[in-house]
Order: sequence, then structure tokens, then C-alpha cells
Amino acid sequence: MTLIKHLIKLISLYGFENIFKSWSIIDIVRIIRNSLLIMINGYSFLLPLLIVVIFINWIRNKNWPEIIFFFSFFIPFFLTGRFWYGGLYGRYGSFIAYGLALMIALIPNRIIYYLMIISIIIAFIPTFIAYQKSPIPLIQKKLISQIDFTNKDLIILSDYQRPQLTYPNGLYINGNDEETKTVEKKILMTLKNNRKVFISQQAITFPYWQYDGQQIHIISKKNTGKSVLNQFLHNKKLIKVAVEEKYPFFSIYQIR
Repeated sequence: MTLIKHLIKLISLYGFENIFKSWSIIDIVRIIRNSLLIMINGYSFLLPLLIVVIFINWIRNKNWPEIIFFFSFFIPFFLTGRFWYGGLYGRYGSFIAYGLALMIALIPNRIIYYLMIISIIIAFIPTFIAYQKSPIPLIQKKLISQIDFTNKDLIILSDYQRPQLTYPNGLYINGNDEETKTVEKKILMTLKNNRKVFISQQAITFPYWQYDGQQIHIISKKNTGKSVLNQFLHNKKLIKVAVEEKYPFFSIYQIR
């Protein structure tokens, strides 16, 4: 029943065709990468190795109930790993939380058991510290409030900023090529009309170096030279108008 519930949730989020259609080697590699990153960064660096050892032991001993139990939690988890972003901080990682708790509880060696518990606590400390600080959206909103920004001007933000930072004259950069072209046209039109256009650092580097919650999304820590707006902004002048010293990726620029 657990597997069925998880699959129904996945299908409702992405649609049946998006999950099971057009698989390739890239999808398999992405699943492995995302799954490892989620387990290592979300739980413990020892977790992937422990899962492999326990699973091999179950197969050798023909522990079919445990194996079925394992797959009931991990199949939906692996399927979500097919998508680029992976949902590293929570969300999809929560699919396996209950299963992992029971799996770890079944470890016969108490030394390994306590070692796993300690490693999970250690891995959680950076996240705990990050979430004791001021909420990222509030800091970003405060920066935007500092600029000379009117309703006739335009502000460009990244899709990761959309949920908490919404403006009637705001546009959001995502991975859709057509929507990106529309944003570029509106930027040029606004500049032509002698109105101001502001852009966040995260919109400039999107889809790289994006904050997911209080931390930078692990998969997004890549070369910003491949960002969506890189070519469009190549011949534009960017003037920094607002900056937060502790968070360099929160800077706001004016496009000229």
C-alpha cells in the first residue's frame, strides 16, 4: 500500500507520461547522482554504503518481506531522482525517511547502529545552523525594497525566488525557452521606453547557484557561464544597486 500511495502522489505531481516516458542512459545516471546526493547530504555520508550492505545481506538470506518493504519506499524515491533538480532539501528525500528509520533499527550490530545515528546527527548540524538565521526570502525582499523601484519599472527574478517574492511587474526566469525569450523581449521593450530594469543575482546565474530554502541547491553549484541569460546579458551593462555582504548571491543589479 505504501508503494501505491507514493506512486499515486508522483503521478499526481508529474503526470503518468512524464514519469515513465522516454527513458535514456542520462535518466539512469541522473537517478544515481540525485539519489546519492540526497542520501549523503540529507542523511549521512555512510548511508549509501550501509544500504548496499544491508540489501545484499537480505538477498543472501532471502529476506523477502524486508526486500519488498525496501522497494516500497525506494522505488518512488528513485523515480523522482530522474528529474534535474532532485529536491535535495527535504521533499523527495522524505519518501525514504520512515523506511530508513526501520532499516537502521534492524541493524544487528549495535556499534554500526550507533555510528549511523551519530553520523546522521552530524550531517544535520549545518542544516540546523542555517535555519536558525534570518529567512532567505526576507533578506532578499529587504534588498529589493532598498532600490529605486516603481510599478512602471521591471524586476527579473529566478523561479526559485517566485514563491516568496511576487511583484505585479516581476518576471521570472525558468528553464522554458519560450518564456525566456518573452522575458528578454520585455526587458528590451522596457529599456526602450526609458524605464528601469532590475535583475537579481540568482536570475543572472539561473539555473546555477540557486537558494533552495536556506541553503544553495547542491546540484546548482556549477559553471554560471552556462546560465539561461548569459548570452542575452553578454553585451548589457550591469550596475550593482543593492548588496548583502554575507550573501553575495542576493545582489540586485540594474540593466542598462
